[in-house]
Amino acid sequence: MFGERLKYLRENKNLLQKELGDALNVTSQTVSGWEINRTKPDYDMLVTIANFFEVTIDYLLGNEMKATKIENELKEKEALKQLLIKNGYMKENENLSDEELNKLMKFVVNNKDILKGNK
Repeated sequence: MFGERLKYLRENKNLLQKELGDALNVTSQTVSGWEINRTKPDYDMLVTIANFFEVTIDYLLGNEMKATKIENELKEKEALKQLLIKNGYMKENENLSDEELNKLMKFVVNNKDILKGNK
C-alpha cells in the first residue's frame, strides 16, 4: 500500500523519482524501491515524506482511507483542466503549472457569484 500511495502522490506533483529523491536526500533507486514495495523507509523518513506531501503517516501506510486535502485539491484541479479542455479554452496536451491552476481556482472561488450571473 505504501508504494502505491507514494507513487500516486509523486506523480500528482509531476515529480520524477530523481526529483523526489533529491527533495528527500535519497537516490532515485531508493524511491523506486519504496514504490515497488521492495524496501520501506524508516520512521524518520516516513515523517519527512508525510510532511513533504502534506498527508498523514496513516495515509501513507494505508490505514487512513478518507481522501486527504491534497487528493481533493488534485481532483479539483484535474476537473478544472478537463472543463477548460472540453470548452475549448485549453488543448488536451497543454499543461498549466500548479501556480496557474491555483490562481484559476482562487479566481473561480472568489468570483462564483459573478460567474453565475448574480452580480
